[in-house]
Amino acid sequence: MITGPAGVGKSTLCWEMGAMLAEAGIAHVAIESDELDRVFPKPGAEELTPLAPGARDVSQLNLAALWGTYRALGHSRLIMSGVMLHVGFDKQWMLAAIPQARITVVRLRAGEESLIERLDRRETGAGRDAQIERSLRQARRLADEATGDFIVVETDGRSPAELAGEVLGKAGWLPVS
Repeated sequence: MITGPAGVGKSTLCWEMGAMLAEAGIAHVAIESDELDRVFPKPGAEELTPLAPGARDVSQLNLAALWGTYRALGHSRLIMSGVMLHVGFDKQWMLAAIPQARITVVRLRAGEESLIERLDRRETGAGRDAQIERSLRQARRLADEATGDFIVVETDGRSPAELAGEVLGKAGWLPVS
């Protein structure tokens, strides 16, 4: 699980990790958690219960469906990214979707100046300032949170390839280079 504030480089890291794993011939799946519940109107418990009693979120159902297909194809590694402000809760719905999963949490960090610079390149239009403020709030909140057994990776001044090599090495998916 690759997590951190918006603009920290989660998607870029996942793409680089995927490229490195593919180059090494290691089967894997990459999923951005935002795509698991990008639906309107968002279904509530009453719509989900007939599909899966106890399901709390459509993300859980969609992850289970996708993983079922990928697992049947022989995959055993999943890279998933998202802001994940409530890691304990997020791990619960992921484990409900993939009961046998061993989840490694990777928290990406960047300084506020770096976040603003990255978001400034990415965000345009009326929502730009609101997204920057939201990301800075996320970064401040996450900086104060205990990281326990997380892999914490500082991203400032580092290339995606360097970050991917570190994460894949610490996760035990590729030798540390």
